[in-house]
Order: sequence, then structure tokens, then C-alpha cells
Amino acid sequence: MPLRKTVMKKNEDLKSDRKESEHEAREVCLRLLARRPRSRDELRQRLETAGFEPRVAHEVLAGLEQAGLVDDEGFARSWVASRKAAGGAGRRKLEWELRRKGISRDLVEQILEEELDEEAELRAATDLARKRLRAEAPGPRELARLRRFLLSRGFGFQTVDSALETVLRQKGEHL
Repeated sequence: MPLRKTVMKKNEDLKSDRKESEHEAREVCLRLLARRPRSRDELRQRLETAGFEPRVAHEVLAGLEQAGLVDDEGFARSWVASRKAAGGAGRRKLEWELRRKGISRDLVEQILEEELDEEAELRAATDLARKRLRAEAPGPRELARLRRFLLSRGFGFQTVDSALETVLRQKGEHL
């Protein structure tokens, strides 16, 4: 076989391999998205971990974005809504979770500003504190434990103090 035909044959094989690789990468993404919504960065990491070339991952993810199957803003809004419904995460924790999932800082700030106002966060912290506070007259140790718990859930210091004050006022106690 002449050299020119051999080179053309190898180029065709490479194109075929690339299309198969893209198809496999797309299938991996679709299987992952069928389980739960994911950010673009989560999918990229999974593809790279599975051994797909970064170029293939980029092309597949661009196609999925264009088709509307990957949408970081929609994903982040959905994440915040589900965490709000569960009632156990404050602004800081939500910000950390979204950043960890590869959502840009600007987008995280925008969504949290729109989706999580201070009143809603205070209500969530107060409800959580009310559920966790068992004793009628909690001691300093129990209050410190509850404060640490609320802080670990991503509520700010001021929100935690306000929530504890509200719960204690309802029980007839004071901080």
C-alpha cells in the first residue's frame, strides 16, 4: 500500500476512534445525569477520571450544554432549593458546596443573593435550633454545643445568635 493511502487510512481510523470516544463519553455523561443533575465541572472530572482526553470531554460537554442538558445556573438553583427544603444548610455551607461542585464564585453569589434571603436563613436556623434543643432550661454547655452545630451547618454568627435568642425567648430563657 502506498504511503499516502496508509496515512489516509490512519487518519480515518483516528477520526473513527475519536467519534467512538466522544460517543462513549456522551453515554457516560447521560448515565450520570440520569441519576441526578450535575455541574459541568463534576462531569468533566468524571470523564477525565474515566480516562477520556480533555479535548473529548470539552467537546462532549459543549454539546450537552448546547442541548440544555448541562446548565450550571439551573443546577445551582436546584441545589439551593433542595437544600433549603431540607432546612439544614446556611449560606456559607451552600456556598462551599456549590464552589466544590465547580460553580463559579460570581454565579454562586448571584444565586444565593436571589434564592436565600436573611429572613429565610434565620427561619431555617431557628427551626433547626428548636428541633435540637431538648431541655426546657438548657445549660451553657448545651447552648455551646447547639451554637457549634448551627455554625457547622453554615449559618453565620449573627444568624446563630439571633436564632438561639428567639428559641430561648420562646422557652422563657435568655442567653
